[in-house]
Amino acid sequence: MSYAEPAGPSRLATSPWMTLCPLGTLEIDTRTIDDDLTDQLKPDLPVVLIDQRPFSRRRLRRLARELAIEVEREFIVLPALGRPIVLIDDTEAAVRHFWTTFATVPPGLAISAVPASALLSLARRLPWRWTGAAAPGRALVGRRP
Repeated sequence: MSYAEPAGPSRLATSPWMTLCPLGTLEIDTRTIDDDLTDQLKPDLPVVLIDQRPFSRRRLRRLARELAIEVEREFIVLPALGRPIVLIDDTEAAVRHFWTTFATVPPGLAISAVPASALLSLARRLPWRWTGAAAPGRALVGRRP
């Protein structure tokens, strides 16, 4: 399968969202999707759709509808799918907690500390949905009924 890989020990190291899914979950990268994918998905199959392009929320939700996947959870993946450091549930409480508790200006930034602090302050004031809408890395977990 060129578009997906089943969950297994080797995938857990690079895809932390797979640790939150049942064994046998199919991971589908939307950048390499096949046209006959709908025919290959079995009922009750757990699926993770991933995308690394900006504004991927709408794209993944549309694909989930097209594939008849019931969405169970959505994650914002930061900074990128290839090297994830943080998974954030795309919910108001989780996003606000991230901005107020975890996001900070790294120590040792002399020249760029002021602009970085200003950007962080702005991010904390923006509506929480903007984080998930603008963040490029996203994983959508669901299953086919």
